Amino acid sequence: MNNTKMNRGTCSENAINPKAVYDFIKHCEKNNLGINSFMLIKGSTVVSEGYHSPYTNEDIHVLYSLSKSITATALGFAVDEGKISLDDSICKFFGEYDRHGMNKSITIRHLVTMTAGKMIGMAKNRHQKDWIKIFFDAPFVFKPGSKFLYTNDNFYLLSAIISKVYKETLVDFLYPRLFKPLGIEKPLWETDKFGYAAGGWGLYMCIEDLAKIMVCYCQNGKYNGEQVIPPSWIKSATAYQVDTVKKGHIDVTKGYGFGFWRTSLPNTYRAYGLHGQMGYVFEDKDTVLVINSGISKDEKLSSAIIDLYKTLWDEPQTEYEEKLSGLLSSFGDKDNLPVAPRNSILENKYDKKTLKTKSSRFASMLNATISTMHNEKSGSTDRFSLSLDYNNDLFLLWKENTCVNKIKLGMKNIYESTKIEINNMKFTAFAKAAWTEEKVLTVLIRIAETCHVRKLDFDFSDEKHIVVKNNSFPDLPELAAHYMDFSGIPLPEKIEKLLIKYVAPGVLLLGEPNFKIKL
Repeated sequence: MNNTKMNRGTCSENAINPKAVYDFIKHCEKNNLGINSFMLIKGSTVVSEGYHSPYTNEDIHVLYSLSKSITATALGFAVDEGKISLDDSICKFFGEYDRHGMNKSITIRHLVTMTAGKMIGMAKNRHQKDWIKIFFDAPFVFKPGSKFLYTNDNFYLLSAIISKVYKETLVDFLYPRLFKPLGIEKPLWETDKFGYAAGGWGLYMCIEDLAKIMVCYCQNGKYNGEQVIPPSWIKSATAYQVDTVKKGHIDVTKGYGFGFWRTSLPNTYRAYGLHGQMGYVFEDKDTVLVINSGISKDEKLSSAIIDLYKTLWDEPQTEYEEKLSGLLSSFGDKDNLPVAPRNSILENKYDKKTLKTKSSRFASMLNATISTMHNEKSGSTDRFSLSLDYNNDLFLLWKENTCVNKIKLGMKNIYESTKIEINNMKFTAFAKAAWTEEKVLTVLIRIAETCHVRKLDFDFSDEKHIVVKNNSFPDLPELAAHYMDFSGIPLPEKIEKLLIKYVAPGVLLLGEPNFKIKL
């Protein structure tokens, strides 16, 4: 196995202008564009990288739809090995699901180019359901091959087909072909009840491992001189294959390959996931940019990358190396809470008391954009408890479905780390808290593998009940507006504002409700 770490160097040593990177980061920070971590690579050398605490280059991070690019890579191996053809009908593999002969015209090519014509909503109830049946029973919106329609389940079905052909999980299939040659340990990938990887979503990887895959693409399938991905697949997958949408943010209008997007920048394509999970390959510059972020409208981040492109390869302004280094070393923790006096009276009064509440079955400490896609059901958070230990450290316990988790709260504006389990999946929860008002305890929770921060305000002002105000960022309300833009039907600004102001609160009652606890 190759060395698991890539080489490190400076921008100037590798013909990258450090001022361009400095200006890009300053712009992202000033405009709160949500970067959790980023890595810029020239050739095979990391020339700049940054991590907002608690994120590091070793922590795995949700990729959302960037998972599709990895599934497409798996398809490339299967096609190269002659096991699957792009012109195969999906019924060749799962014909038993095609009860009425309606799906024979859908091919592998249609799946990987998003032209299958099927409409399956993102929030489709999947808990212990047969996801293959969901796909085959879904209605047609367009004739297969006639039009681009972004549907997550196209890539789920690709994943299931590859696993059925090779009789192994997608991760096991990819390990000897992709992960091991790149020095990547087997990643976590959410599966359905049959063990098929979600394909279109559900993959978690650390940023450096993701960067290695993007570098391999940038170098025509080679890594450290070894051919890993078939070059013929690289050429086809990253080339323009189909039209996408005519309206929307510019980088979703320039065409789609096999799991990759062409962009508005010359000789550039990207792998893309919700809330700003991005891998850009600048083909003729031997340069890769990988970003994990948490932002509601990631079009703003894409626009910042377009600006970065303009000066990134200018003559290096070496005096900015030190400025860039100083800026990145000050990244730190962007979730600030006051280091406030403890309310020992209330902490002792409610120490280890069970605080029961009623809530929606969707109410989870995971963000709705993750929990709604899981095979296992989360949600139904129905009780909390605060507790003190012998060191006077404060802990928060909550029950979610059948899982009970207890996390330590950092009371000095420093995140504390605790291992938790939700949906039979293990996560790392970083949590901090402060008494932001005399009788209001504010708790921030970042599940390290996600890009979201959860905020809980425990309000003890009323003698008859406790109210727990609940919200997260990136938030659920703007997702609908984003999805319309992404689908080529951008909402006028006035309608988008009305949606967020009036429709969103009703949605939040289900996905992110406040909790009321009677005393």
